Amino acid sequence: MTTILLLVLLPLFFLSTVASGLYFLVVLPNRWRLPYEESLALLDSDDRDELERADRLLGQAVNAGPRGKGLSRIRFAQAYVRAMLGTYEPARYAAAATVLDELVAADGHSAHTAYLELWVQSRLENHDRVTDLYAKRRELLDARPDSRRIAAVSHLQLAVGHWRRRETDGALHHFDRVRGLGELTERIPPEVNDLQLVKGVQAVFDGRTDEARDAFADARRRSAERGEPTVQAELGLLVCDWAEADPRQLGEWLERLMQDVERELTEVPMESDEDSATRGADKDTDADVGADARERRRTAELLRSGIALLRLIALVREWLRRPALSGAPSAADFAEFDGRVDALRAADPELGDAALVGGLVRYYFALSQPERERALAELDGGTELAKGVMLPEVLDLMERERALGGEGDAISRYLALVTEFLDDPDRSLEDRAQFRRLKAKFTRFQDAEGIEDGAVPTQPSAPDDHRRRSQALRRRIELIVYPRVRDLPDDAPAKVALRGLLADLDRASEVYAEGAEVLHGAEQKLITSTGAILLPEETE
Repeated sequence: MTTILLLVLLPLFFLSTVASGLYFLVVLPNRWRLPYEESLALLDSDDRDELERADRLLGQAVNAGPRGKGLSRIRFAQAYVRAMLGTYEPARYAAAATVLDELVAADGHSAHTAYLELWVQSRLENHDRVTDLYAKRRELLDARPDSRRIAAVSHLQLAVGHWRRRETDGALHHFDRVRGLGELTERIPPEVNDLQLVKGVQAVFDGRTDEARDAFADARRRSAERGEPTVQAELGLLVCDWAEADPRQLGEWLERLMQDVERELTEVPMESDEDSATRGADKDTDADVGADARERRRTAELLRSGIALLRLIALVREWLRRPALSGAPSAADFAEFDGRVDALRAADPELGDAALVGGLVRYYFALSQPERERALAELDGGTELAKGVMLPEVLDLMERERALGGEGDAISRYLALVTEFLDDPDRSLEDRAQFRRLKAKFTRFQDAEGIEDGAVPTQPSAPDDHRRRSQALRRRIELIVYPRVRDLPDDAPAKVALRGLLADLDRASEVYAEGAEVLHGAEQKLITSTGAILLPEETE
C-alpha cells in the first residue's frame, strides 16, 4: 500500500515542481519582460504618443512584480522615458527625478544613472545639485563628454546668480570651476577679472581696509597666474596703505607702477587710420582683437593719469610730514612739484586736478601779489577744462579774490576813501590838511585819474548815521588792507595796531554823542595807519 501511494505521489510532486518552475521561470518573467521589451522598441522615438505608450508599458512591467536587476532595468527605462516626456511636459522631469532617487537609493550610482540624473537635474535647474553630483561622481561622468558641458552650464548659472547679488567670492569660485572644466569658457564675461578689484574698492569706501587688502592681494595673485598686468591690484594695495605709509615710499612705489603702465602703453600702440582701414577690410578676423587692444590702451591711460595724480599728492603729503618751522619748500622742491604737475597735465590735458593742486599750492606759498595772481590764473584755467575744477571752496576763494582785487585796487579804493573824507564839510581844516598830505604820498604810486577831486555836498549826520558810517568804514578798511596783511601772523605789529584802531573806532562811535571830534580823531588815525600799511617802504 505504501509503495502504491509513493508511486502516485512522486509523479504528482514532480509535475508540481515542474509547473512551479515553469511559472516562476517562464510565465511570471514574461508578465513584465514582454511589456518591458516592447517599450524598449519605442524608446528611440521622438513621438510623444509612442513615448506615452512606452511609459504605460513600463508601468505594467513594474506592477508585474519584477525583482533584482530586472526591476532596476525597468525603473531606469521608466526614468529615461519620463525624462524624454519632459520635453513636452516639464512636470515629467520631476517624475523622472523621483524614479531615479528610488533607483539610486536601492542600487547606488552607475555611469548611466549618474549621467541621467545629471541631465534631469539640469533640466530642473537644480544647479547646486548638478555641481555637487558632478564633483562626487566625476570618475563615472567623465566618460561622457556632455557631462562636463552640463556641469559647466550649471556653474555659469550659479556664478551669474552670485554676481547679481554682488557676492564676489561665490561668483569667482564658479567661474574658476568653468575654466577648470574647459567648457564654455568663452561665456565668461571679461569683467570677471575685475570682480576682486570691485570688491576691494567697495571695501575701501566702506572703511574695511583689511578686507580690501585681502581682495587686492587675491586679485594680484589671480592676474599673475594668468600672466596679466597687476598694476590695478598693486594700486589698490597702495591705497590701503595710503594713510599710514611713508609718503616718500609711496612716491617710489607709484614711480614703479608708472613705469609698468608706460611699458603697457608701448606694447599697445595707438591705432592709426591705416590700421582702421585694414581692419575694415577684414572685420570678422580683427574686430575682437582691435576692441581688446583699444580697451587695454584706454585702461592704461586712465591708470597713468590716476597714478600721476597720486604721485603729486604724495609729494604734498611728504612736505606736510616735515617738522614744524622747517621753512617753505626749496627751489628744488618746487622743481620736483612742477615736474609732477606737468606729468599729470600731460597724462590727461582735460583733467583739472593739475591746475587745482598746482594753483592751491602756489597760492599758499606765494611771496608776492604777482605770484598770487599767477596761482589764481592757474586755478581759473582749471575751471575751463572738460573735467575742470568744481570744488565750491575753490570757486569761492577765486570769487573772493576777484572782489578784493590786488594791491593796486586796494590803493585806488584807499584814495577814493581819503577823497570822501577830504570832501566832508564836517571835517576841520587840520583834518583836511592831513588827508591832502596822505593823498599826495600816493600820487607817484597810483594814477589818480578817475578819482573826483571836487567836494561832494553832504549833510551833517545824526549820531545813528555816524554809527552806521563807522561800521561801513570798518568794512572798507578791512577790504583795503586784506591784500597786504593776509599773510601776516596774528601777532604782527601791523595787525595788532589795526585791531586796536578798529576797536578805538568802535568805542568812539558809541560815545559820539559826547563829541564828534573824538570820532573824527579815531577815523583820522585809522586812515593814516591804513596809508602806512599800503605805502611801500622807502628805499635809501
